[in-house]
Amino acid sequence: MFQVVKYAIDYPSRHIMEDLGNLNVLELVQTVKSVGREKHRMEAFVRFEHTTDDIYFARVEPDFNVLPLIGEHFRQRYQDQHWAIYDLSRGYGIYYDKSQSSPSRPATLQTITDLDDTVLRNPASIHSEDEQRYQKFWQGYFTNVNIKERKNPRLHKQYLPQRYWKYLSEKQVLPNAEHLQKCR
Repeated sequence: MFQVVKYAIDYPSRHIMEDLGNLNVLELVQTVKSVGREKHRMEAFVRFEHTTDDIYFARVEPDFNVLPLIGEHFRQRYQDQHWAIYDLSRGYGIYYDKSQSSPSRPATLQTITDLDDTVLRNPASIHSEDEQRYQKFWQGYFTNVNIKERKNPRLHKQYLPQRYWKYLSEKQVLPNAEHLQKCR
């Protein structure tokens, strides 16, 4: 970053971010693109789980520190509920408290750092009864919507990278789950 700033100062009339021949600029442009992709994926693949405390909780492990970038997206989208997103790899999260909001403006996001390790390792321990039912429904829907003859695992992994699967309820199919029998 320092080298790019220095380059911009040395050549103020150039559009330096378009000079991909400069390796420092190229690296910065590639990093910005990767962070943008990760932000987009987090906005798409975050899965909230309803807890017994009436908070929707999501665990994530992004490659980049994108929580400050995605917070506004979720704050605008889920103003009517309490929710939290926790970054396991960085040890912090963001929390939205709907009781702090007013009809004219949503509440500000709060940073959370101390969470019980048992909750992080076993989130099912705090699932509400509704959450368990929703996950079963979603798994059944996902199973029944799939068409075996049209299965394309390579394309599926391209659009939904495998590293996100551990936090997607539709991918957490338990063996011998009778609720997942095809209904066709």
